[in-house]
Amino acid sequence: MSADSEDTSLGTAFAVHEHEPFLRGRPVPPNNQADTPRLTLISSAEPGLRQPYEAIDTIRFLQAITASLELDQVVITLNDFLRELVDHSGWEYQSPLGDQRLSGGKPDRHRLEYALTLNGQEMGILKLMRGRRFSEDDQLHIESLLGLAGPALQNALRFTRVSQQLERDPLTGLGNRRALTLQGAQWVADSLRHRQPISMLVMDLDHFKSVNDTFGHPLGDRLLCQVADTLMGVTRTADLCVRMGGDEFVVLLPSTGLADALECAERIRRAVLELIIESDAGERVRISLSIGAATYRNGMDMDQLYRQADEALYAAKRAGSNCVLAVATGADYKRSDPVGTSN
Repeated sequence: MSADSEDTSLGTAFAVHEHEPFLRGRPVPPNNQADTPRLTLISSAEPGLRQPYEAIDTIRFLQAITASLELDQVVITLNDFLRELVDHSGWEYQSPLGDQRLSGGKPDRHRLEYALTLNGQEMGILKLMRGRRFSEDDQLHIESLLGLAGPALQNALRFTRVSQQLERDPLTGLGNRRALTLQGAQWVADSLRHRQPISMLVMDLDHFKSVNDTFGHPLGDRLLCQVADTLMGVTRTADLCVRMGGDEFVVLLPSTGLADALECAERIRRAVLELIIESDAGERVRISLSIGAATYRNGMDMDQLYRQADEALYAAKRAGSNCVLAVATGADYKRSDPVGTSN
């Protein structure tokens, strides 16, 4: 079957490189970077194409590689079979957009690198490593197995993209309520397991409705996007920033106690105060926000953590807005320092 074919049916499979000089994965010398060859994965039911190495049970492999649509599980399964095939000591995988990096084992002296494609779609970069060179036969066996794995990897990448779209706010690009529900529950569980604190900030813009009423929703949308950019700029890459809807935002702070959460909230409050947007008439529009903070305590779940931070937010609103309050003990609230209605 030619490389241009769109047939992705399972059956016999093989892998070939798009460029004639690189008919195999290129071994990369130690401490030397080589160009990554492009490996086109081709699946076909046509007879006569080379089979994976006989040590691998093809049916067992296909059953395992298609058992999940989660990208990390598919890549881990693939590399488990590759290790069984060529006894590699380590591997690395980078998704096509570079937003997911997975690895296993340990780096070693010799490595093979493949830039994978299937039917013109980028499938990411795979690196295999071990202490001795990969032979020509090793590379043939690797590429045969990669050919079989192509459709499963493609499906996992599609599933990942759809999941990311479902968990992303289309206006601001932040996570959405679904992202908070799914990721937040996992992060709380991880914090419990590792005995690390986790805190949450719940915030909304002060008098945002009057901004929309006075200047129109397009300017309000621009303002929401600027606030989202500010959140991403002020918080850490490890933090989860979410737009819950309207002008309400949430930031989940792993490995963060209450004192540090209050400091983060105060940085956010001050940064938002500095935002200025010009209306079509040339008027300068500024905004402030109020923030409630809470830290996980034993026996809480994600909903309870959110409710405590939300209660602190409404207490901040009642205290005059443009401030940060946190739940301390019982019904008491702790105000961040410094506070005020201006910088």
